[in-house]
Amino acid sequence: MLTFANVVWGARCGESARRVLLGETRSRGYAYSVRLRRESALEREAPHGLPSSRLVSTILLDEWFAEQVQPRLRGTSTLVRYCDDFVMLFACKDDAERVHAVLGKRLAKFGLELHPDKTRLIDSRPPAERAGAETMLPTTFVFLGFLHVWGKSRKGNATMWQRTAKDRLARTLKAINGQCRLMRPWPLAEQHRRICRMLKGHFAYFGISGNYQRLTAVVYQTRRLWRKWLSRRSWKSQVTWEQFLRLVKRYPLPAPRIVHRYT
Repeated sequence: MLTFANVVWGARCGESARRVLLGETRSRGYAYSVRLRRESALEREAPHGLPSSRLVSTILLDEWFAEQVQPRLRGTSTLVRYCDDFVMLFACKDDAERVHAVLGKRLAKFGLELHPDKTRLIDSRPPAERAGAETMLPTTFVFLGFLHVWGKSRKGNATMWQRTAKDRLARTLKAINGQCRLMRPWPLAEQHRRICRMLKGHFAYFGISGNYQRLTAVVYQTRRLWRKWLSRRSWKSQVTWEQFLRLVKRYPLPAPRIVHRYT
């Protein structure tokens, strides 16, 4: 079963503001590993994430968008795809609506359909360009675990910030909470080693410019969860904050770190 997790990425792709088409497709049964339309298609099952699944993404979206869609558009446009996740950016709202109207028909030829709840238009213009203009479209969106929202840089320029999405943040803390509960009988050194690995893994993905505040929140909540479950190792193992602070001096947690810096 092939699933495209299509989410819209709001950014600028030219001289004017972008309207972005956000969508997700899901299979109605079997997907096909599709060659170019002039070649015969080879029918097979295509589970999500396999090479055949990525091939379908490439043929159905990348080449179709570049060869058939872009030449017919009035303004500039861009397709960004990561594995089976893709976003479409348009300079003109009319172009976004036209592609939105035909995208479902394109996918239906290969046993796919657009997700009715996750396919929508997004107005991703900077706040200054939206000032005074009424819009009923959403202006923020989540893509690959990041909430994309307009903000300002230190110099006061409009910047698209990427913050850890709330559901991903909750998922991370839930995993850390479950691990701390499981590790109650473990030696402190092993607990510390495992927690550090989980935090470093989180920083490796979500450690991007502008997301430092959310990284700090993860470390803060991890300290609270670790103390909570250390206090429940037995009926008389209550760990006060004073004791816990002495403990983290010996076993310090990694500090939030920006791994991917954008200039």
